[in-house]
Amino acid sequence: MKKIFFSMLVATMTAFTFTSCEDVPAAYEIPGGGNGGNGGSTETVGNGTAENPYTVEDIKKHGATGSNVFVKAYIVGFVPEKAIDDAKFTAEGCEAVSNVLIAASADETSVDNVMPVQLPVGDVRNAINLKDNPTNIKQEVVLCGNIEAYFGKTGLKSVVWAKLGDKEFGAKPGTEGGGTGITGTPKGTGTKDDPFNSVAANTEAAKLAANAVSEQGYYIKGKVVSVKEAFSAQYGNASFYISDDGKADGQFLVFRSLYLGNQKWTEGQANIQVGDEVVVYGKLTNYMGNTLETAQNTTYLVSVNGKTEGGSTGGEDKPGTGEDKPAGNGNIAIDGTTLTLSNPSVQAGATTVEMVPGDFYTENGTEVTTITLKDGTKIVFDANGEKNGPKYYTGANYSNIRVYKNNTITFEGHKAIAKVVFSCDVDKNKNVNCVGNETATVVIDGKKMVYTNVFKEASGGGVQLRITKIVITYAK
Repeated sequence: MKKIFFSMLVATMTAFTFTSCEDVPAAYEIPGGGNGGNGGSTETVGNGTAENPYTVEDIKKHGATGSNVFVKAYIVGFVPEKAIDDAKFTAEGCEAVSNVLIAASADETSVDNVMPVQLPVGDVRNAINLKDNPTNIKQEVVLCGNIEAYFGKTGLKSVVWAKLGDKEFGAKPGTEGGGTGITGTPKGTGTKDDPFNSVAANTEAAKLAANAVSEQGYYIKGKVVSVKEAFSAQYGNASFYISDDGKADGQFLVFRSLYLGNQKWTEGQANIQVGDEVVVYGKLTNYMGNTLETAQNTTYLVSVNGKTEGGSTGGEDKPGTGEDKPAGNGNIAIDGTTLTLSNPSVQAGATTVEMVPGDFYTENGTEVTTITLKDGTKIVFDANGEKNGPKYYTGANYSNIRVYKNNTITFEGHKAIAKVVFSCDVDKNKNVNCVGNETATVVIDGKKMVYTNVFKEASGGGVQLRITKIVITYAK
Protein backbone atom coordinates (compact mmCIF):
# COMPACT_ATOMS: atom_id res chain seq x y z
CA MET A 1 0.00 0.00 0.00
CA LYS A 2 2.86 2.36 0.85
CA LYS A 3 4.54 1.62 -2.49
CA ILE A 4 1.33 2.44 -4.39
CA PHE A 5 0.91 5.73 -2.53
CA PHE A 6 4.55 6.70 -3.17
CA SER A 7 4.18 5.99 -6.91
CA MET A 8 1.05 8.12 -7.10
CA LEU A 9 2.82 10.94 -5.27
CA VAL A 10 5.79 10.88 -7.68
CA ALA A 11 3.46 10.89 -10.68
CA THR A 12 1.53 13.84 -9.28
CA MET A 13 4.70 15.84 -8.60
CA THR A 14 6.02 15.07 -12.09
CA ALA A 15 2.80 16.26 -13.72
CA PHE A 16 2.89 19.47 -11.68
CA THR A 17 6.50 20.15 -12.67
CA PHE A 18 5.83 19.95 -16.40
CA THR A 19 2.63 22.00 -16.40
CA SER A 20 3.96 24.82 -14.25
CA CYS A 21 7.14 25.37 -16.30
CA GLU A 22 5.87 24.83 -19.81
CA ASP A 23 7.40 28.05 -21.15
CA VAL A 24 10.83 27.53 -19.59
CA PRO A 25 13.53 25.94 -21.79
CA ALA A 26 14.04 22.32 -20.82
CA ALA A 27 17.44 20.88 -20.02
CA TYR A 28 18.58 17.86 -22.00
CA GLU A 29 21.16 15.31 -21.00
CA ILE A 30 24.17 14.58 -23.19
CA PRO A 31 25.10 10.88 -23.31
CA GLY A 32 28.29 10.04 -21.41
CA GLY A 33 30.41 12.50 -19.50
CA GLY A 34 33.82 14.10 -19.20
CA ASN A 35 35.50 16.78 -21.27
CA GLY A 36 37.05 15.74 -24.54
CA GLY A 37 36.98 12.03 -23.74
CA ASN A 38 34.62 9.18 -24.40
CA GLY A 39 31.82 9.20 -21.87
CA GLY A 40 30.26 5.97 -23.08
CA SER A 41 31.65 2.97 -24.92
CA THR A 42 35.30 3.17 -25.99
CA GLU A 43 34.53 1.59 -29.37
CA THR A 44 34.86 4.84 -31.28
CA VAL A 45 36.29 5.28 -34.75
CA GLY A 46 37.80 8.69 -34.00
CA ASN A 47 39.20 10.42 -30.94
CA GLY A 48 37.97 13.98 -31.58
CA THR A 49 41.29 15.40 -32.74
CA ALA A 50 41.94 17.24 -36.00
CA GLU A 51 43.95 14.25 -37.20
CA ASN A 52 41.29 11.69 -36.23
CA PRO A 53 37.85 13.38 -35.88
CA TYR A 54 34.84 11.80 -34.26
CA THR A 55 32.08 10.39 -36.46
CA VAL A 56 28.40 10.94 -35.82
CA GLU A 57 28.14 7.33 -34.65
CA ASP A 58 31.00 7.91 -32.17
CA ILE A 59 28.88 10.62 -30.57
CA LYS A 60 25.34 9.25 -30.88
CA LYS A 61 25.99 5.55 -30.28
CA HIS A 62 29.15 5.52 -28.17
CA GLY A 63 28.62 8.68 -26.10
CA ALA A 64 31.70 10.65 -27.16
CA THR A 65 31.65 14.13 -25.61
CA GLY A 66 33.86 17.18 -25.30
CA SER A 67 34.58 20.81 -26.10
CA ASN A 68 36.52 22.03 -29.14
CA VAL A 69 36.37 18.52 -30.62
CA PHE A 70 36.53 17.73 -34.33
CA VAL A 71 33.69 15.88 -36.06
CA LYS A 72 33.68 14.52 -39.63
CA ALA A 73 30.35 13.90 -41.34
CA TYR A 74 28.09 14.73 -44.28
CA ILE A 75 25.73 17.70 -44.52
CA VAL A 76 22.28 16.18 -45.08
CA GLY A 77 19.70 18.89 -44.36
CA PHE A 78 18.43 21.58 -42.01
CA VAL A 79 15.76 22.36 -39.41
CA PRO A 80 13.38 25.01 -40.78
CA GLU A 81 11.61 25.96 -37.55
CA LYS A 82 11.98 24.96 -33.91
CA ALA A 83 11.42 21.19 -33.95
CA ILE A 84 13.87 18.67 -35.33
CA ASP A 85 10.95 16.48 -36.38
CA ASP A 86 10.34 19.08 -39.10
CA ALA A 87 13.82 18.46 -40.54
CA LYS A 88 14.27 18.76 -44.30
CA PHE A 89 16.75 16.45 -46.04
CA THR A 90 17.36 18.77 -48.94
CA ALA A 91 18.70 22.24 -49.66
CA GLU A 92 15.65 23.26 -51.66
CA GLY A 93 13.58 26.00 -50.07
CA CYS A 94 16.04 26.46 -47.22
CA GLU A 95 15.58 29.74 -45.35
CA ALA A 96 17.51 28.70 -42.22
CA VAL A 97 21.07 30.00 -41.97
CA SER A 98 21.64 29.17 -38.29
CA ASN A 99 21.81 25.37 -38.54
CA VAL A 100 22.53 22.29 -40.64
CA LEU A 101 22.09 18.58 -40.01
CA ILE A 102 25.01 16.16 -40.31
CA ALA A 103 25.09 12.37 -40.51
CA ALA A 104 27.43 9.45 -41.12
CA SER A 105 25.92 8.86 -44.56
CA ALA A 106 25.31 11.42 -47.29
CA ASP A 107 21.97 9.76 -48.02
CA GLU A 108 20.61 9.79 -44.44
CA THR A 109 16.91 10.70 -44.14
CA SER A 110 16.06 9.77 -40.54
CA VAL A 111 16.12 12.31 -37.71
CA ASP A 112 17.20 9.50 -35.38
CA ASN A 113 20.56 9.28 -37.13
CA VAL A 114 21.50 12.96 -37.47
CA MET A 115 23.14 15.62 -35.34
CA PRO A 116 21.95 19.24 -35.51
CA VAL A 117 24.75 21.79 -35.80
CA GLN A 118 24.35 25.38 -34.61
CA LEU A 119 26.14 27.80 -36.94
CA PRO A 120 27.30 30.96 -35.12
CA VAL A 121 27.29 34.30 -36.91
CA GLY A 122 30.47 34.69 -38.97
CA ASP A 123 32.63 32.88 -41.50
CA VAL A 124 31.51 29.36 -40.57
CA ARG A 125 27.81 30.20 -40.97
CA ASN A 126 28.45 32.08 -44.21
CA ALA A 127 30.27 29.12 -45.73
CA ILE A 128 28.27 26.16 -44.43
CA ASN A 129 24.56 27.10 -44.32
CA LEU A 130 22.37 25.61 -47.04
CA LYS A 131 20.37 28.74 -47.83
CA ASP A 132 23.40 30.53 -49.22
CA ASN A 133 25.28 27.36 -50.25
CA PRO A 134 22.78 24.80 -51.60
CA THR A 135 25.56 22.77 -53.25
CA ASN A 136 26.84 21.87 -49.76
CA ILE A 137 24.10 19.23 -49.49
CA LYS A 138 25.63 15.74 -49.21
CA GLN A 139 29.14 17.23 -49.02
CA GLU A 140 31.62 15.95 -46.45
CA VAL A 141 32.60 18.47 -43.79
CA VAL A 142 34.86 18.60 -40.75
CA LEU A 143 33.65 20.83 -37.89
CA CYS A 144 35.18 21.89 -34.58
CA GLY A 145 32.82 22.73 -31.74
CA ASN A 146 31.25 21.60 -28.47
CA ILE A 147 29.05 18.53 -28.14
CA GLU A 148 25.91 19.90 -26.47
CA ALA A 149 22.14 19.55 -26.54
CA TYR A 150 20.55 21.34 -29.51
CA PHE A 151 16.92 21.06 -30.66
CA GLY A 152 16.48 18.64 -27.75
CA LYS A 153 19.04 16.17 -29.13
CA THR A 154 22.77 15.62 -28.98
CA GLY A 155 24.24 18.24 -31.29
CA LEU A 156 27.25 20.42 -32.02
CA LYS A 157 27.32 24.06 -30.88
CA SER A 158 29.80 26.94 -30.63
CA VAL A 159 31.39 25.84 -33.90
CA VAL A 160 34.60 27.82 -34.42
CA TRP A 161 36.07 26.15 -37.51
CA ALA A 162 34.98 24.18 -40.54
CA LYS A 163 36.66 22.50 -43.50
CA LEU A 164 34.74 21.82 -46.69
CA GLY A 165 36.79 20.30 -49.48
CA ASP A 166 40.17 22.01 -49.35
CA LYS A 167 38.82 25.27 -47.90
CA GLU A 168 38.88 26.21 -44.21
CA PHE A 169 36.65 28.71 -42.43
CA GLY A 170 36.85 30.26 -38.97
CA ALA A 171 39.63 29.95 -36.39
CA LYS A 172 41.07 26.48 -35.90
CA PRO A 173 41.99 26.10 -32.21
CA GLY A 174 45.70 26.45 -31.67
CA THR A 175 46.49 27.88 -35.09
CA GLU A 176 44.59 31.08 -35.88
CA GLY A 177 44.05 32.82 -32.60
CA GLY A 178 41.37 30.30 -31.65
CA GLY A 179 41.39 28.11 -28.55
CA THR A 180 44.43 28.22 -26.25
CA GLY A 181 47.25 27.64 -28.71
CA ILE A 182 49.02 31.00 -28.35
CA THR A 183 52.59 30.72 -29.57
CA GLY A 184 55.49 33.17 -29.69
CA THR A 185 56.87 35.93 -27.45
CA PRO A 186 54.60 38.83 -26.42
CA LYS A 187 56.09 42.30 -26.92
CA GLY A 188 54.91 45.85 -26.28
CA THR A 189 52.62 47.58 -23.81
CA GLY A 190 49.81 48.43 -26.22
CA THR A 191 50.48 52.17 -26.26
CA LYS A 192 51.01 54.39 -29.28
CA ASP A 193 54.77 54.51 -28.72
CA ASP A 194 55.06 50.82 -27.79
CA PRO A 195 52.36 48.81 -29.62
CA PHE A 196 51.50 45.20 -28.84
CA ASN A 197 52.77 42.61 -31.26
CA SER A 198 50.29 39.95 -32.36
CA VAL A 199 51.28 37.55 -29.57
CA ALA A 200 50.78 40.20 -26.89
CA ALA A 201 47.36 41.03 -28.36
CA ASN A 202 46.40 37.33 -28.26
CA THR A 203 47.69 37.03 -24.70
CA GLU A 204 45.73 40.05 -23.46
CA ALA A 205 42.54 39.00 -25.24
CA ALA A 206 42.81 35.49 -23.79
CA LYS A 207 42.44 36.98 -20.28
CA LEU A 208 38.87 38.06 -21.11
CA ALA A 209 35.75 36.05 -20.41
CA ALA A 210 33.79 34.74 -23.38
CA ASN A 211 32.37 37.66 -25.43
CA ALA A 212 33.77 40.23 -23.00
CA VAL A 213 35.39 43.37 -24.45
CA SER A 214 38.43 45.09 -22.95
CA GLU A 215 37.72 48.36 -21.18
CA GLN A 216 40.52 50.15 -23.00
CA GLY A 217 41.81 50.13 -26.55
CA TYR A 218 45.30 49.10 -27.61
CA TYR A 219 47.71 49.81 -30.46
CA ILE A 220 48.83 46.66 -32.27
CA LYS A 221 51.57 46.39 -34.91
CA GLY A 222 52.37 43.67 -37.41
CA LYS A 223 52.54 42.46 -40.99
CA VAL A 224 49.45 41.22 -42.81
CA VAL A 225 49.50 37.40 -43.03
CA SER A 226 46.24 36.92 -44.91
CA VAL A 227 43.09 38.86 -45.73
CA LYS A 228 39.76 37.33 -44.67
CA GLU A 229 37.61 40.19 -45.95
CA ALA A 230 39.08 43.01 -48.01
CA PHE A 231 37.81 46.57 -47.69
CA SER A 232 34.62 47.10 -49.67
CA ALA A 233 32.35 50.05 -50.38
CA GLN A 234 29.39 48.14 -48.97
CA TYR A 235 30.70 47.91 -45.40
CA GLY A 236 33.80 50.10 -45.43
CA ASN A 237 35.80 47.70 -43.23
CA ALA A 238 38.15 44.72 -43.53
CA SER A 239 39.26 41.68 -41.53
CA PHE A 240 42.80 40.30 -41.68
CA TYR A 241 45.47 38.46 -39.71
CA ILE A 242 48.76 40.02 -38.63
CA SER A 243 51.98 38.72 -37.09
CA ASP A 244 55.53 39.93 -36.48
CA ASP A 245 56.96 38.42 -39.66
CA GLY A 246 53.92 37.96 -41.86
CA LYS A 247 53.78 34.22 -41.16
CA ALA A 248 50.91 32.33 -39.56
CA ASP A 249 52.66 31.42 -36.30
CA GLY A 250 51.34 33.64 -33.51
CA GLN A 251 48.99 35.55 -35.80
CA PHE A 252 46.17 37.74 -34.46
CA LEU A 253 42.82 38.55 -36.08
CA VAL A 254 42.02 42.20 -36.75
CA PHE A 255 38.24 42.01 -37.14
CA ARG A 256 36.23 44.50 -39.20
CA SER A 257 38.66 47.36 -38.98
CA LEU A 258 37.77 50.76 -40.39
CA TYR A 259 40.22 52.57 -42.65
CA LEU A 260 42.83 55.23 -41.89
CA GLY A 261 41.61 58.09 -39.71
CA ASN A 262 38.82 55.90 -38.26
CA GLN A 263 36.79 56.35 -41.46
CA LYS A 264 35.01 53.89 -43.72
CA TRP A 265 36.97 52.82 -46.77
CA THR A 266 35.74 54.30 -50.06
CA GLU A 267 36.29 53.41 -53.71
CA GLY A 268 39.64 54.58 -55.03
CA GLN A 269 41.54 54.19 -51.77
CA ALA A 270 44.32 51.59 -51.52
CA ASN A 271 43.15 48.23 -50.19
CA ILE A 272 44.88 46.08 -47.60
CA GLN A 273 47.42 43.61 -48.98
CA VAL A 274 49.36 40.61 -47.69
CA GLY A 275 52.75 41.85 -46.51
CA ASP A 276 51.61 45.36 -45.56
CA GLU A 277 53.03 46.60 -42.28
CA VAL A 278 50.19 48.06 -40.25
CA VAL A 279 49.40 49.64 -36.92
CA VAL A 280 45.81 49.29 -35.77
CA TYR A 281 43.94 50.59 -32.75
CA GLY A 282 41.05 48.77 -31.13
CA LYS A 283 39.57 47.08 -28.12
CA LEU A 284 40.07 43.33 -27.68
CA THR A 285 37.52 40.55 -27.30
CA ASN A 286 37.44 36.80 -26.71
CA TYR A 287 34.61 36.04 -29.11
CA MET A 288 32.56 33.01 -28.02
CA GLY A 289 35.43 32.13 -25.69
CA ASN A 290 37.45 30.67 -28.54
CA THR A 291 38.41 33.42 -31.01
CA LEU A 292 40.81 36.18 -29.96
CA GLU A 293 40.37 39.34 -32.04
CA THR A 294 39.72 43.06 -32.05
CA ALA A 295 36.16 44.08 -31.25
CA GLN A 296 34.28 45.24 -34.33
CA ASN A 297 33.37 48.92 -34.56
CA THR A 298 36.19 49.86 -32.14
CA THR A 299 39.00 49.13 -34.57
CA TYR A 300 40.71 51.17 -37.28
CA LEU A 301 43.97 51.48 -39.15
CA VAL A 302 46.42 53.98 -37.67
CA SER A 303 49.01 53.49 -40.42
CA VAL A 304 49.77 51.32 -43.44
CA ASN A 305 53.43 51.03 -44.45
CA GLY A 306 54.07 54.21 -42.49
CA LYS A 307 51.31 56.25 -44.15
CA THR A 308 48.62 57.83 -41.97
CA GLU A 309 46.62 59.70 -44.61
CA GLY A 310 42.98 60.21 -43.73
CA GLY A 311 43.70 61.67 -40.34
CA SER A 312 46.20 61.51 -37.52
CA THR A 313 45.77 60.35 -33.96
CA GLY A 314 47.67 63.42 -32.76
CA GLY A 315 50.12 63.44 -29.92
CA GLU A 316 47.91 61.84 -27.28
CA ASP A 317 48.25 58.22 -26.25
CA LYS A 318 44.64 57.46 -27.11
CA PRO A 319 42.91 58.47 -30.35
CA GLY A 320 39.62 60.18 -30.89
CA THR A 321 37.99 63.10 -29.15
CA GLY A 322 39.42 62.41 -25.70
CA GLU A 323 36.43 60.34 -24.60
CA ASP A 324 38.07 57.17 -25.99
CA LYS A 325 34.68 55.62 -26.65
CA PRO A 326 34.62 54.38 -30.23
CA ALA A 327 31.13 53.47 -31.34
CA GLY A 328 30.39 49.78 -31.33
CA ASN A 329 30.18 48.50 -27.76
CA GLY A 330 27.26 49.79 -25.78
CA ASN A 331 26.80 49.86 -22.03
CA ILE A 332 24.29 47.82 -20.04
CA ALA A 333 22.86 48.94 -16.70
CA ILE A 334 20.36 47.11 -14.49
CA ASP A 335 18.37 48.87 -11.78
CA GLY A 336 15.67 46.73 -10.20
CA THR A 337 13.29 45.84 -13.04
CA THR A 338 14.75 48.40 -15.46
CA LEU A 339 17.35 47.42 -18.06
CA THR A 340 19.09 50.20 -19.99
CA LEU A 341 21.25 49.88 -23.10
CA SER A 342 23.23 53.00 -23.95
CA ASN A 343 25.48 54.19 -26.77
CA PRO A 344 28.51 55.98 -25.23
CA SER A 345 29.51 57.59 -28.53
CA VAL A 346 26.44 59.85 -28.92
CA GLN A 347 24.36 62.28 -26.87
CA ALA A 348 20.71 61.60 -26.23
CA GLY A 349 18.20 63.87 -27.94
CA ALA A 350 14.54 64.56 -27.24
CA THR A 351 13.05 62.16 -29.83
CA THR A 352 11.65 58.94 -28.39
CA VAL A 353 9.40 56.09 -29.48
CA GLU A 354 7.96 53.29 -27.36
CA MET A 355 6.71 49.74 -27.76
CA VAL A 356 4.16 48.01 -25.51
CA PRO A 357 3.78 44.27 -26.34
CA GLY A 358 0.01 44.26 -25.89
CA ASP A 359 -0.35 46.82 -28.70
CA PHE A 360 1.05 44.29 -31.18
CA TYR A 361 0.06 40.86 -29.83
CA THR A 362 -3.03 39.45 -28.17
CA GLU A 363 -2.75 35.66 -28.34
CA ASN A 364 -0.87 33.84 -25.58
CA GLY A 365 2.24 32.00 -26.77
CA THR A 366 2.66 33.92 -30.04
CA GLU A 367 6.13 33.76 -31.57
CA VAL A 368 7.68 37.23 -31.76
CA THR A 369 9.69 38.14 -34.86
CA THR A 370 9.68 41.72 -36.19
CA ILE A 371 7.82 44.71 -34.77
CA THR A 372 7.64 47.95 -36.79
CA LEU A 373 6.92 51.06 -34.74
CA LYS A 374 5.00 54.13 -35.85
CA ASP A 375 8.15 56.06 -36.83
CA GLY A 376 9.48 53.17 -38.93
CA THR A 377 11.86 51.81 -36.29
CA LYS A 378 12.13 48.02 -36.46
CA ILE A 379 12.70 45.69 -33.52
CA VAL A 380 13.78 42.25 -34.73
CA PHE A 381 13.64 39.32 -32.29
CA ASP A 382 15.57 36.12 -33.08
CA ALA A 383 16.12 32.76 -31.37
CA ASN A 384 19.77 32.88 -32.51
CA GLY A 385 19.84 29.12 -32.97
CA GLU A 386 18.32 28.24 -29.60
CA LYS A 387 15.38 25.86 -29.17
CA ASN A 388 13.39 28.54 -27.34
CA GLY A 389 12.86 31.81 -29.19
CA PRO A 390 11.14 35.05 -28.14
CA LYS A 391 7.41 34.70 -27.46
CA TYR A 392 4.54 36.84 -26.20
CA TYR A 393 2.71 35.67 -23.06
CA THR A 394 -0.40 37.17 -21.53
CA GLY A 395 -2.64 36.40 -18.59
CA ALA A 396 -4.86 38.06 -16.03
CA ASN A 397 -2.00 39.97 -14.42
CA TYR A 398 0.78 40.05 -16.99
CA SER A 399 1.57 40.84 -20.61
CA ASN A 400 5.16 40.50 -21.76
CA ILE A 401 7.61 39.34 -24.40
CA ARG A 402 9.96 36.69 -23.06
CA VAL A 403 13.50 36.55 -24.41
CA TYR A 404 15.46 33.42 -23.54
CA LYS A 405 19.16 32.56 -23.32
CA ASN A 406 21.28 33.70 -26.28
CA ASN A 407 18.24 35.19 -28.07
CA THR A 408 18.90 38.50 -29.80
CA ILE A 409 17.00 41.77 -30.20
CA THR A 410 18.09 44.06 -33.04
CA PHE A 411 16.95 47.69 -33.06
CA GLU A 412 17.03 49.21 -36.57
CA GLY A 413 16.57 52.96 -36.26
CA HIS A 414 16.22 55.80 -38.75
CA LYS A 415 19.26 57.42 -37.06
CA ALA A 416 21.74 56.56 -34.31
CA ILE A 417 20.12 55.27 -31.11
CA ALA A 418 21.31 56.85 -27.85
CA LYS A 419 19.63 54.45 -25.44
CA VAL A 420 16.98 51.76 -25.06
CA VAL A 421 15.15 51.38 -21.74
CA PHE A 422 13.31 48.12 -20.96
CA SER A 423 10.63 47.90 -18.28
CA CYS A 424 10.68 44.28 -17.12
CA ASP A 425 8.47 41.84 -15.23
CA VAL A 426 9.21 39.76 -12.14
CA ASP A 427 9.11 35.95 -11.96
CA LYS A 428 7.05 35.71 -8.79
CA ASN A 429 7.59 31.95 -8.47
CA LYS A 430 11.37 32.39 -8.31
CA ASN A 431 11.33 35.95 -6.94
CA VAL A 432 13.67 37.02 -9.77
CA ASN A 433 13.71 40.29 -11.72
CA CYS A 434 13.53 39.17 -15.34
CA VAL A 435 16.13 41.59 -16.70
CA GLY A 436 18.27 39.12 -18.65
CA ASN A 437 21.69 37.69 -17.88
CA GLU A 438 24.49 39.79 -16.43
CA THR A 439 26.67 38.39 -19.23
CA ALA A 440 24.43 39.95 -21.90
CA THR A 441 26.08 42.12 -24.56
CA VAL A 442 25.10 45.06 -26.73
CA VAL A 443 26.86 45.91 -30.00
CA ILE A 444 26.27 49.07 -32.03
CA ASP A 445 26.70 49.23 -35.80
CA GLY A 446 25.68 52.59 -37.22
CA LYS A 447 21.91 52.86 -36.83
CA LYS A 448 21.64 49.33 -35.41
CA MET A 449 21.87 48.20 -31.81
CA VAL A 450 22.01 44.44 -31.11
CA TYR A 451 21.30 43.00 -27.66
CA THR A 452 22.21 39.35 -26.97
CA ASN A 453 21.05 37.63 -23.79
CA VAL A 454 24.33 35.72 -23.56
CA PHE A 455 24.39 32.52 -21.48
CA LYS A 456 27.22 30.01 -21.97
CA GLU A 457 26.90 27.64 -19.03
CA ALA A 458 26.72 23.90 -19.72
CA SER A 459 23.19 23.63 -18.31
CA GLY A 460 20.27 25.81 -17.28
CA GLY A 461 18.69 28.72 -19.05
CA GLY A 462 19.96 31.70 -17.11
CA VAL A 463 17.70 34.71 -16.58
CA GLN A 464 14.88 35.52 -18.98
CA LEU A 465 14.22 39.04 -20.21
CA ARG A 466 10.48 39.68 -19.79
CA ILE A 467 9.61 42.93 -21.51
CA THR A 468 6.55 44.97 -20.57
CA LYS A 469 7.63 48.15 -22.37
CA ILE A 470 10.51 49.53 -24.42
CA VAL A 471 11.37 53.22 -24.81
CA ILE A 472 13.92 54.13 -27.50
CA THR A 473 15.71 57.48 -27.36
CA TYR A 474 17.49 58.73 -30.48
CA ALA A 475 20.72 60.73 -30.60
CA LYS A 476 20.73 64.48 -31.10
